[in-house]
Amino acid sequence: MRCSDARTFFSQVAGKSISTQISPADLNYLSTSGYVTVMQKGDYDQAQADVATLAQMNQNLQNEMMADRVARDALGQDEKKTHSILFHLKSGEERQAELQKVQQDSQELLKDETEITATDSRIKQLILQKSTIDRMVAYYDQYVSLTGLGVIALGDLNIRNYRVMDNEFPNFIAEMKNTMAELRTIADQASSYESGLKKNVFQKVPQADFTQLWNVAVGLAKLQGDPNQIAQRFLLALDVLHHFKSTGDNKIMAAEIMTSLRPTNNSSFSTDNNSDLQSLSQSLKGLDDQLRHHAHVPKQLAAGVAATIMYGRRFDGSFPTDRFIEFSKMTKSFESAAILSVLNVPTDQLAARFQSYRNMFSTWGFRQSEDTELASAYLSISGLGPDDVRTKLSIVVDGMRSYLEYPLVAAAILTSIPTLEANELLDLAERAYSLLATIAPGLERSELLSLSVRMIHGVKNELVKKLDPTANLANTPIQFTHAPISPFFLWHAPLIIVHGSYYSTFSGIGGVHPPHVHGYGGGGFGG
Repeated sequence: MRCSDARTFFSQVAGKSISTQISPADLNYLSTSGYVTVMQKGDYDQAQADVATLAQMNQNLQNEMMADRVARDALGQDEKKTHSILFHLKSGEERQAELQKVQQDSQELLKDETEITATDSRIKQLILQKSTIDRMVAYYDQYVSLTGLGVIALGDLNIRNYRVMDNEFPNFIAEMKNTMAELRTIADQASSYESGLKKNVFQKVPQADFTQLWNVAVGLAKLQGDPNQIAQRFLLALDVLHHFKSTGDNKIMAAEIMTSLRPTNNSSFSTDNNSDLQSLSQSLKGLDDQLRHHAHVPKQLAAGVAATIMYGRRFDGSFPTDRFIEFSKMTKSFESAAILSVLNVPTDQLAARFQSYRNMFSTWGFRQSEDTELASAYLSISGLGPDDVRTKLSIVVDGMRSYLEYPLVAAAILTSIPTLEANELLDLAERAYSLLATIAPGLERSELLSLSVRMIHGVKNELVKKLDPTANLANTPIQFTHAPISPFFLWHAPLIIVHGSYYSTFSGIGGVHPPHVHGYGGGGFGG
């Protein structure tokens, strides 16, 4: 059964007008899997007859309950009499008769209450049955209706129909389960990292806050390998950054990048493979010095920018510092220049695309800021042009305004995923948000949404790549959005996501509008 067939059938069942016929095997699959309820005509007619008695049964129940209250009050009065002084003045035969009456009345009352409970239970069953048959629609010699699971499946199909309509419905359901399982695994592992790293991170970086801790926890959770070995590697990387002059959040950023850079001869994490950290730290120190003295990158930001550039190491072992210097002449945002520099695309092509996004945001009414520069850089390395994403980006931006007052950068991250449309991206963000809200109750809504974007970027890319091998997936090693940083300035600056990880950074431009500071409440995700 294809997804398009399942969607059509579900929609017609929900609309109570079926014009499409599916095979008995497909109907049986939908029924046994819990997506539809199927009732034979005879059972439906009987259910209709049973439900027809509901009003009378309910009236009878009210009468019985009233009579029960009267009987209980009378029994209470009789029981009270058996404890009075006058009761003890009566003859033994009279006392015995009254006690026997009280006992009989108690038994009758108990019997009546048992019948009332049974009737009440039956009425509740009939109400549920009425709800079912009210939703049912005739389908040849049977009646069918959507279950709660079927309603959810229809919603998922409506959102994803553009890319799954020709897929088999069971495969689609498996994909949805796999996606949620992967998000849940990341959330659970992030919670474990947050708990395990909390003490050490705050000792090594006293100015760090819980949002930064969750940032790195989610990033580490997306790495493949033994969690204990990954955590140890991260802490060792943080140690070698101790003498760098950058802010704590940039040290955390650089440490996570170093953690993700595994030795080339081994793709797994182990304590034996941490010997390369010293070499990485020497490379990072050299880049840090070069960027500060020759590219005029502030020392507070240098470690983060250097780590980003180190992540873009070329096959010949050199680093794209020359490209960084070129791009830093085009933008005052050092983070944006670093992002642009690591993508191996001709500089003039990337610069033209970057400028086209700046122009688009300007026509939208945005003043140049760290937000517009980062959003432009991120969309530029996605390989998509403004005409490709204009409508999609506007939908995602509007959908995030309920949580973020300035959602441009986070929206750019989601928009850059080429194989997913706006509504599906917002739906995935909402699912990730719900998972994170249960494990990180102390974070603000805007912080949770930023982490949600971080979680889903890269997760869905891999699944879609398996489903659609013809999709033009962009190679996007650099990702970013916003998060709070240490109070070096009076504002909180944007953050960069490298290798699927978010990092807060030192801003090179004024006019920053990060969602962490300006997030506010509102409705659910739009689209």
